[in-house]
This record gives sequence, C-alpha cells and structure tokens, in this order.
Amino acid sequence: MSDPIRDLENLKNEGLNVNPLPASEVRRRGTRMRRRNNAIAAVGALAVIAVIATPLAVVARGGDDARPGPIDTPSPSPTRTVDDTGWLQTIPGSSDDFDLTALPDDATFRFTVRPLPVVDDLTLCGVPTFSTRSNDPVAPAVDTLGATYGDAGTDGNAGRTLALYENDQVAAKVLDAVRHGVEVCPTETEPGRAPLVYDAVDTELPADGSFVFTEQAKMDKDLLADLTVYQVARVGNAIYLATSHTSAGGPQVADAEVRRLAEWSAPVLSDMCVFAAEPCGAPPAPSSSASASTGEGAVSAIPADFPLDRNIAAPEGPLDGPSASAEGVAALELCGASPAWPARNTVERLAVTSTMPQFRESRELVTFARTDDASEAIGRVIDAVGDCPVEPGDTAANDKLVDVQPIDEADLGGPDESVTFSITYREGLGGGIYQFVRVGRAVYGTFVEGEYSRDAAAQAAGELSGKTKALLPEMCLWTETGC
Repeated sequence: MSDPIRDLENLKNEGLNVNPLPASEVRRRGTRMRRRNNAIAAVGALAVIAVIATPLAVVARGGDDARPGPIDTPSPSPTRTVDDTGWLQTIPGSSDDFDLTALPDDATFRFTVRPLPVVDDLTLCGVPTFSTRSNDPVAPAVDTLGATYGDAGTDGNAGRTLALYENDQVAAKVLDAVRHGVEVCPTETEPGRAPLVYDAVDTELPADGSFVFTEQAKMDKDLLADLTVYQVARVGNAIYLATSHTSAGGPQVADAEVRRLAEWSAPVLSDMCVFAAEPCGAPPAPSSSASASTGEGAVSAIPADFPLDRNIAAPEGPLDGPSASAEGVAALELCGASPAWPARNTVERLAVTSTMPQFRESRELVTFARTDDASEAIGRVIDAVGDCPVEPGDTAANDKLVDVQPIDEADLGGPDESVTFSITYREGLGGGIYQFVRVGRAVYGTFVEGEYSRDAAAQAAGELSGKTKALLPEMCLWTETGC
C-alpha cells in the first residue's frame, strides 16, 4: 500500500493523471449573459446527484481561515496581465470580464469581495492539500481573490476563492492534489472532537475538471452534523474553490446543499471561460478543426468531432463516450511494477468503450505539452512489456504470457513510435491485445479483450492495426507541421 504522505509530497514533481472535460465545452461560450443563462439552465441536471455514502477522507483545518473569514470590501486586481504563453497572470479587475460575486438573478443575498483567498489551507493527515501560498503541495498561486457571505461557522455562510496559476498544467495538478488527498486519507480523528468524514459527490461541474465533496462531523454511529460542501473546479489555469456550510447534516441535507451550491456557482463557472486556453470573446478559429500548435508548451485541443469511435465494434448497449470521462484503455500493471498506463502529465483526454458479452473494445487519446512527455509515456509502456515476458499466476497454467506482436509501422500508417502486444493465459482462453502509437505530442491507445488464445491474439493484432491506421491521419494536428 502506498504511503499517503509521500504520495502528496510527490505531487509537486510528478502530478497525477488528469481527465479533464473537453476544453471546447468552455470555449463555446458567447456573451456573458448567454453564458450565465446556459450555465444556470444546465444546473437542472444536478437533480439526480447522489452523495456516495462511503466516507473517503477527512479534512482537518490547517488555519483559522479554512472557513470564510471577516468581510471587507476591497476591489479586485486593477490590471490584466498575460504571460508569454498566453495565460492570464492577474484576475481581471472589471466585473464585466469576471465577477467572483456573481449569483443567479433570483438570489436574495450577495457576496462581498475580499483581496485574499477565503477558502484556503486544507490539510489532510497533517499534510497541506490545498493552499494558495508556498505550502501548497504543487505550487503557490500567482494571483488570488476571495468572496464571502455570512459569518464563519454560522448557518448558511459561504465562501469562494479564485486562484490563478502559472499555466493550466499546474492548475490541473492542484485540482488533482485535492482529489488525491481525499482518497489517501480516509479518516482523521483528534482527541476531544468528533471525527470529520468526507464523502465524494458523484457529479461534474461545467469546467475542464472538477471535484465535489462534503465534510460532516460524525457525532455518533447514525448522526452526522456540521455539513460543509466543497466545490473545486478548474478552467484553464484558474481554480475555483467554493464552500457552503450548515449546522445540520445527513444524506438528505447534503444532497440539497450540493444542488444549492451548484446553482449559486453556475454564473461564476460560466464566466471562468475568460481563463480558458481560448478565452471567450476571442476571435473564432478559421475552421471547425483545431489548428496545429507551434512550439513546446501549447498543444492543439482535441476537436469536438474527433472520430475516436470510427469503426469501433458495435456495442450491445449504449456506447460509453467518446468523452473525457468515458472508460478507456485498461490499466497496464505488469509483474508488480508501477502502472505504465494511464499516462501521466497529460493535457487532454478523450476515450470511448464498446462492450458486449465476452468482448470489449476501448480507445483512448491523450495529448501532451511537450513531445518528450508523449515519447516518455509510450516509452514506459514499451519498457514495462520488455521487463515482463511472463506474469506469474498461482499455477504455471495460469501464467500470463506477454507477447510483443511484430506489427510493421507501415501497417499502422507511419507513427513516430508504436508498440503492440498481447497478454494471454499459458493454457486456456482469455486475454487482450494492446496497441499504442505516438504521433507528435499525442498518444493513441486501443485495447480489445475477449476469449483469445495466444495464436488468436496474434491474428487479432493485425486486424486491430487496420483500425488504428484509419485513425492515424486525424492525429496530424499534433505533429510539428500540422495537417
């Protein structure tokens, strides 16, 4: 079992897999009023939110400002600074561009702006999980803004923090640090106080990535109280962290508070498109396809119409995806080594899976900011396969044989790098075939699973290559020269 403290400390250098929603969902926003109307209408979908009942973690407050603090009324940063890569480095000073206090039109209260973060210093198992200052496990924010409503610790109080980071990758790691911190620290108790329990909420916010969870004090076996709902959302290089608190608790109260906070936050999340890779209000691209990027650090977005499901096996039920959150290529863990897949340090992800009785076909496309990162991702897969020709089973008959399949790159359409291999039982049926190709700063993986023998898997690998070859021309977006 991994050390949760070490896991959190390693976030600064390694990061975690990030599975954001497509950036096009943010870039398609129009005027501010239209953005707000669309976002508020979309909140109706949250009526089916279910709060997961199993406690995942506990958050202990690391400072007095872990809840909203005293109210004051300064103005936001007055200037608008953009760095050389195009990411905003200061929060816009005009509410016409971005308004952290924004609420639905029928709201009966208003937030008050503060110059400093309101929701800050979240600590899990004694290790900082989120802070806009230098003790954040990933990186400090380059600019912050806060907003409050009500007094800290009272019924109905709420707080908001907006934090800008150097770029979108840093912000994605900050979001992942919160999610990961909750996962690796399931419980924390302190003498003289009721245990705090955290439950993840099965929902997504309209953002590049999001995580919603609740904090409640466990007063006894069947009584929960002192509920706080947390929202963490990322758009571009911005992190929005919002809270709502009530002294009550329990599943029904939590479900209602989650929906209410989503309604309150909808206008702000809509306005956050100003922090996107292609901000709202920017001139439209000359065509519907994403243009090729130039230079390391900026990478073309995955087009909304990328045909990832082209020629995929027809499923028995509905197709899962294509989407950023769909199930993709099965995790690759061989001979007890660290997982070689999913890939790390990705910028964007698109996946699709088709299932039917005794068969599955999955595909996954991920992009990277640097060519070296993409090459390293497929290199980890190649190394893992080379280091584990046999995955030992409980008996020799149950050993899994890892066979590299001799697929010529010309049969794949000429990718920059590729590897194809099968994993099947030494005796009996059952196994799968993996295939990965790299084109520029993108890696495409595909996986099929079924009742394969060793010989049948070798034949299926050739059929899989034909499907990959048909998709490869679409990946020219991520080459140095473009399409």
